[in-house]
Amino acid sequence: SSGPAVAPRPELLCQRQGAERIETANFRGGKEPDVVKVFHKNADGSPPLYMSCKEVDLNGDGRKDMLLYLDKFGRKLREEFDHDKDGVADQKSHYEGGQLVRDELDSDSDGKIDLIEHFQDGKRVRIERVAKAAPSSAPFAQAGTTASPPSGPATFAESQAPKAPASSDTSASPAQASPR
Repeated sequence: SSGPAVAPRPELLCQRQGAERIETANFRGGKEPDVVKVFHKNADGSPPLYMSCKEVDLNGDGRKDMLLYLDKFGRKLREEFDHDKDGVADQKSHYEGGQLVRDELDSDSDGKIDLIEHFQDGKRVRIERVAKAAPSSAPFAQAGTTASPPSGPATFAESQAPKAPASSDTSASPAQASPR
């Protein structure tokens, strides 16, 4: 019998289903397009057509390294990057109103997000390390996230705030009363 079937490598691709128009561009002169723009119809008609997603091959290897998702006003919704060239997004940046609010990173290239940076007004305000799943031999282990120590000039008030005592005192500030 032959060995296990090898799954095809994933690829960063925009959602093309329902697209009104797809444009390709090739700025390196190779056979494959370096940039693909996907346009969808706007449900309310204003604007009638908008670019919903853009794929970019940054290094010319024929595989997309970056996806950019946009709202109907051209503001960023999400960016995905494949830094280690394995075909899987290892950084996902999330935006609200065009402003970066969260960056999810797979820093050890295992295919799972392990670091989440939170942003407010363009500044990093908190970092989370995502706990690895507990081994199956420990069914009652608690999975979740833990805050990491500060690593830069940004302040991390939430991770440094003392825990509130377990009492009925409601005068504690929200940062002190937040559950851990």
